[in-house]
Amino acid sequence: MNEIPLSILVSVAGAVVTVWIGGFVVGRIVSPYADQLDENSGLKEGGRLIGYCERLLIYVFVLANAPSAIGFLIAAKSIYSFGESSGERQHKRSQYVIIGTLVSFAYAVTLSYLVRWVLRIFA
Repeated sequence: MNEIPLSILVSVAGAVVTVWIGGFVVGRIVSPYADQLDENSGLKEGGRLIGYCERLLIYVFVLANAPSAIGFLIAAKSIYSFGESSGERQHKRSQYVIIGTLVSFAYAVTLSYLVRWVLRIFA
C-alpha cells in the first residue's frame, strides 16, 4: 500500500486550515462590524469567495518562497477599496473591507509561515 508523504499531508491540511477555517475565524472577528453596515450590496457570498482566494494565494506564495507577491494582492485590494469610497455608507463599507482584509491577510501569512516551519522541521 502506498503511503502519502508527510509533506503532502501537512501541505493539504495547512491549506484547509488557512483557507476554510480562516474564513470562519475572519468572519467571527469582523461580525460586530457587519452589523454597522446599512445595506448589503454586492454579490451574495462574494466577499467570502474573495477571502478564500486571497488566503489560498497567500498560502501558495509563502510556500513557494515568493512572499513579495502578496504585495500585488494588497495593491489590488487597496485600489478596489478606495475606488468606491464616496459618501458615508461607502466609507463604512470600505472600512469594513479593510478590517476584514487585514485580519484575513494576517491570519493567512501567520498560518502559511507556520506550515513552512512544520514542513522544514518534520517533513
